[in-house]
Amino acid sequence: MNPLEGIWYELWRGLAIGIIISAPMGPVGILTIQRTLDKGRKTGFFTGVGAALSDIFYCLLTGFGLSFIEDFLNENQDVIQIVGSAVLLIFGIYLFRSNPSRTLKTPKDPQISHSKNILSGFLFTFSNPLIIFLIIGLFARFNFMLPELNWYDYLVGFLSIVAGALLWWFLVTYLVDKVRGHFNLRSMWLINRITGGIIMAFAVVGFVTAISGLANASERTEYFNSTRGFGTAGPAGTPLTIKNNGPDTVECRLPISSGFLTDFSFRLTNRHNAAAKSYPYVSRDGKRQTARHPGWSLFLIDGDGNRMDFNVMTKDSPLDEMILPKVMITTVTPAGSKDPVRMSSGLDCFCGENRFHFAVAETARLYGGNRTQHLLGETARFIPVAAGIAVAPGGCVEIDHISAELSPLAVSEMARETQWSDTALLRARLANPTDAMEGLWEVYDRQLEETMLRSGGDYRVAMLRDGKDYELIYVGGAEKNPWLWQPGMVKARLAATPFENVYDVVWYDAGVHEVPGDIKAEFTPPSLLSLSFISQSSTLRLKKISLKDWPSAE
Repeated sequence: MNPLEGIWYELWRGLAIGIIISAPMGPVGILTIQRTLDKGRKTGFFTGVGAALSDIFYCLLTGFGLSFIEDFLNENQDVIQIVGSAVLLIFGIYLFRSNPSRTLKTPKDPQISHSKNILSGFLFTFSNPLIIFLIIGLFARFNFMLPELNWYDYLVGFLSIVAGALLWWFLVTYLVDKVRGHFNLRSMWLINRITGGIIMAFAVVGFVTAISGLANASERTEYFNSTRGFGTAGPAGTPLTIKNNGPDTVECRLPISSGFLTDFSFRLTNRHNAAAKSYPYVSRDGKRQTARHPGWSLFLIDGDGNRMDFNVMTKDSPLDEMILPKVMITTVTPAGSKDPVRMSSGLDCFCGENRFHFAVAETARLYGGNRTQHLLGETARFIPVAAGIAVAPGGCVEIDHISAELSPLAVSEMARETQWSDTALLRARLANPTDAMEGLWEVYDRQLEETMLRSGGDYRVAMLRDGKDYELIYVGGAEKNPWLWQPGMVKARLAATPFENVYDVVWYDAGVHEVPGDIKAEFTPPSLLSLSFISQSSTLRLKKISLKDWPSAE
């Protein structure tokens, strides 16, 4: 997340944590109300200030401790959130059922100074170290300590906790002062009920969120930065530096674990990119050479070894030295290069820091910018398993705040395990077709616009009738992500149209995601099926084959 997002993220969470920590009407709450009723609003408020200082002390202690076990929290955040929600639930039930009159005490000195009010509020709260368990629960519930946040984000967060606590005591003392003639112990009991109910509601939401997270536990985020280090790519302490003094492009593969990258973000500074300056490197013959604006690239590799590059280079104007240079981004896919995107604004053209974000949805896109994100490159859907940075001769880049969203593209059980997963059952079903389209089909030929659509393999599928519609059941032949495809999975659905032998098609990839675009199918009796991927200007033809051509081993 960018700096403003990080500040906003911590700001509202800090306010919520500060309010929730202060809200319970325990001994310090009752003392604050008593002093407000007896000696005025200022006395009560400064008692609350002392409580807020104690709360922030425990919050800092908790945050300092959590920083040592950041990796553990990151790997087990859903389980920890369940535990934190359980703590909140128990605490909420306790407050809901508690009787504030049991701890009621009358202050002795009617002339206590503000400093003593603060000290007494601090000691009242500090004397209960069990509050640290509530804070741990809140930190876990709100994911307050995220590793990709900067120190100033944390500063805003902890100051927001203080602000939230002070806001609570300001409101409490204000309301008590206004209704001092109608305030009694029953009101305190009611506040406990309301506060307990709110905390229990937070706990329930936390349980639901955490259980949902466990249900999608295959998806996870990995973080690398100058504080945590960059794994085998580089130690902690400074941004990851890749410098190239040689004649060949230097590549640094980033330490991403196994899994499919669906989102990938990083900050990068091109140090060797100053205006009107050249940078030295040594050529293959040992001679000293120089380069102006040496480029770099983000490279991505998918499960089949296919590679995609986003090459980034600053280009001077060939016509006028007074014209500012433009950043040129060239996308290179397995099918070839795409026309470069040229930008004169949005990105820092020289040695400043820019943030880049690669995202996979219906298409693969690269965004970047110094302050706001701009679309830099777009191509067909490409799901990588590895990523890295390449630097041209003479170049030097610094990378920090790397985050990677990882997913194994798990296929749902409904799609993976169907009645047709039993090959013998599927063969028996095809032995008695109900019409001319039912049967075993395989790829006959294809005509693909490879910049938009690539072959996934010589598929072999079973066509089964479903009312007026049909299903194509995967049997074999996948070459792209073959470990994800299993016999019995649905490869496509054909829905009947008003036109005879013409169907609307929904085509699925290995993650059981619909391939975007308008797809039509036309059956030509007796044994040809043409699939037209209209949005991708491509066609695929299947031919019907005999069951005798289906090896029993399949």
